[in-house]
Amino acid sequence: MFPLKPFVSLLPGLLGTVLFPCVVRSELLLEAAFESGQISDQGLGLQKCCDDSLEIVAEPVRSGRYAARTLLRNTDEKVHKGQRSEFSDGETPIQMSAEYWYGLSIFVPEDFEAPPSTDGVLFQWHTQQGGPSPMLAIRVSGKDWKITTDAQSPRRTLARLPMEKGKWTDWVVQVKWSPDAEGYWTIWKDGEEVARETGIVTDYPEEEGPYAKFGQYHSVDRETPRNVVFFDEYRVAGPGGSFEMVAPGGGAKEQGE
Repeated sequence: MFPLKPFVSLLPGLLGTVLFPCVVRSELLLEAAFESGQISDQGLGLQKCCDDSLEIVAEPVRSGRYAARTLLRNTDEKVHKGQRSEFSDGETPIQMSAEYWYGLSIFVPEDFEAPPSTDGVLFQWHTQQGGPSPMLAIRVSGKDWKITTDAQSPRRTLARLPMEKGKWTDWVVQVKWSPDAEGYWTIWKDGEEVARETGIVTDYPEEEGPYAKFGQYHSVDRETPRNVVFFDEYRVAGPGGSFEMVAPGGGAKEQGE
């Protein structure tokens, strides 16, 4: 586990030492915390069927004033061959054989129902050139979180964890994307390490590494006519990044606290 520690900054011309409990984020490649209140200026692509599929909301929020709400209905038309309401980070340059850090907080409401016949994908890393995908995915399966990889066939499950609804769940992922057995990843849930692998294939052979997506990608049916999931505090850092740079934080852990 990587603890979140305050850092010390010395300010020229001032006496003494000043403690700052915040975290420097100057090396972030992208931050989408939705604080502008505008869905279109987060630096993310929008994959949706309808105007209300992706919206900015004032509650619940992980930190700050706003978060993103995703909506799927059984009447939604397919987008890119599936029912989805997703944000796509296709513009952040991702190099092969380099280390990256990702952070995201997800709020699954009490009335969310996972698809009965398949997993619901909420956070994924998709190949650039259309190979087997996703390279890594954080899914909901029944009453659990399920972390999987399709970097090599067949699909492998890295972890299966109980899912707590009605609260924000914080995710941090450290990964080196590699088509050879030189890659690695470590995944933290709410600050606790839940998966770690080294010396593995983490990506399909391609010129650039996979791009991240988050939102809802699954089918809804007559038994589950609609699902809503909220997202906040998405960050990406490249080589030289750290857990502290991307970890969600600064807000109440549970709605209402």
